[in-house]
Amino acid sequence: MNVSEIMVRKPVFVELPATREDVLSALIRNKRTGMPVIDNGGKVLGTITRKDIFQNPGEQQVAVIMNWDTPTVSASTPVEKAARLMFEENQRRIPVVKKGKLVGLLTPTDLLKVIEKNKVEKPVEEYLRSQPTYIYAGTPANVAAQMMNLSKVYAMPVLDKEGRLCGLITDRDLFDLKYLGENISLTTLGISEDEDAWTWEGLRNVMNLYYQEAKIQLPSDPVSKFMTKELSTLYRRTPAHEGARVMRVNDFDQVPIVDKDDNIMNMLYDMDLLRALLD
Repeated sequence: MNVSEIMVRKPVFVELPATREDVLSALIRNKRTGMPVIDNGGKVLGTITRKDIFQNPGEQQVAVIMNWDTPTVSASTPVEKAARLMFEENQRRIPVVKKGKLVGLLTPTDLLKVIEKNKVEKPVEEYLRSQPTYIYAGTPANVAAQMMNLSKVYAMPVLDKEGRLCGLITDRDLFDLKYLGENISLTTLGISEDEDAWTWEGLRNVMNLYYQEAKIQLPSDPVSKFMTKELSTLYRRTPAHEGARVMRVNDFDQVPIVDKDDNIMNMLYDMDLLRALLD
């Protein structure tokens, strides 16, 4: 199977020269967390993600904060080779090019479909690599946001006072319209009130940036108020293809691995599961 069979054929992109606001607008409008960067001739120059922006909150020019060393593949590249490149380079978005010009985009979700289709039977425990960063359910939301920004870990399993898994929190969860809506001014954030392109789901992807710039405040309510409580979990002996299916269907980047008593053992990350295509 080649990349052409699974790639996104009409990816969202930003063209240089561009500003941070151009990227934020595109991310919000299209509910994305990153995209390729091209020149005015369609040539791929690199990629930019919301994390790049989070880590450079004061920088305006995309050319300064983007990743210029993004690897690329062609439409005829075998999916196994593309998966190895994505895993080894730790790149969640690989532009697909033809004569250097953007023709598609490859993401972990696209490759999860291949793992599922190939019915990879090896258990998910063979693809566990990263140790997760945990957080206590009583941690105040504003402290949680600071922990995420300092550790650069934007999704954490939540433990209760007995040390048992009780939820999952991401930076997106912390910025919940139910609790922040009345305190958010789109004008203050630099977004037009009458812009029909923005949606709350898209805005949540980049709200952390506005928090870092002190344009909004998070409450001191505990993480348990914001976390996702209904979790999909896997056992360590679950086949890789089933793990891939759960991630793909639910659009998850990570899934908790639990034992028979539902005690958390680890987290399975989509990037680590890509190794199922490298065996």
